[in-house]
Amino acid sequence: MADERGHTAGRLAAVCGHLDEIRRDLRSVPGGDDGPVERVLAAVRDGADVAGALDGLHAVLQAAGDPWGLDGYADDGSGLRGIWPDGIARPSPGEHVYLCPADRCTRSWWPRRATEPVPECGMSGAALRRKRL
Repeated sequence: MADERGHTAGRLAAVCGHLDEIRRDLRSVPGGDDGPVERVLAAVRDGADVAGALDGLHAVLQAAGDPWGLDGYADDGSGLRGIWPDGIARPSPGEHVYLCPADRCTRSWWPRRATEPVPECGMSGAALRRKRL
């Protein structure tokens, strides 16, 4: 059960961190629209079954030709997508991390510069919450 919640939270973080990109990708296929994204957002707003809506979005992305589906957008929320091999360090997170404001997903973000604006949650529009490490 914990793995299932973690999987759902990770996919929700992918939607939150890449909302505009996912919308563009869905709209770029013939007959495509962002209805599956809207169903995820509605499920979050209504406190409904988010896992089912995420599974639906994942399936639509795969049917549109993306073999990774929603999992291809998954990252740590920092905007630093990709594989990081052993010996290649990610940028240092510093003293603060910014997390999901509702604590519903695993999205996290570390500022690279002090003047960088804090991103907003793709679900609620609220700024990510700051947490001291």
